[in-house]
Amino acid sequence: MALMPRRKPPAKPVELMLVPMIDIFSVMITFLLMTAVFSRISIIQLDLPSAAAGEAVEPTFRLEVMVRKEGLELTNGRDSIAVLPVENGAYPLKQLTQLAAYLKGQHVEVDTASVLMAPDVQYDHLVQVMDAIRSTDLPTAESNGFTGTPDAHGRISMFPKIAVGDAP
Repeated sequence: MALMPRRKPPAKPVELMLVPMIDIFSVMITFLLMTAVFSRISIIQLDLPSAAAGEAVEPTFRLEVMVRKEGLELTNGRDSIAVLPVENGAYPLKQLTQLAAYLKGQHVEVDTASVLMAPDVQYDHLVQVMDAIRSTDLPTAESNGFTGTPDAHGRISMFPKIAVGDAP
């Protein structure tokens, strides 16, 4: 008896099942959106000099704040004005604001300052120092001989134009 070859049943067309794939993607997207970290980004306005600005005019007074691991050093570009050491692991920002307000009272027309940062200082400290010299409250401004229009938070602008660089 000879074996008869078996006939294969006709092949069914392959179906692509999209519903389970859509379900998996919707669960993945939901999970990723729930675990995503949304951070608030605030922007600091910096006025940096441009190369095409022409010849620079030397200002009569220039405030420079050097942020170092040991503390803050204030200079006028040539001579040291003050040194504020770190106290209990924190920079003396209130003293810096008071001193900046005193200097602003002596040089009312100056609105620029430089913040120079050492490489071993955290970025957050740079931002705190910039905020400390950018503005002050109204009583501090008036007691140091300058006034201005308070902003929405009741702060008076001292040195709003800040240049950032590396400390020498």
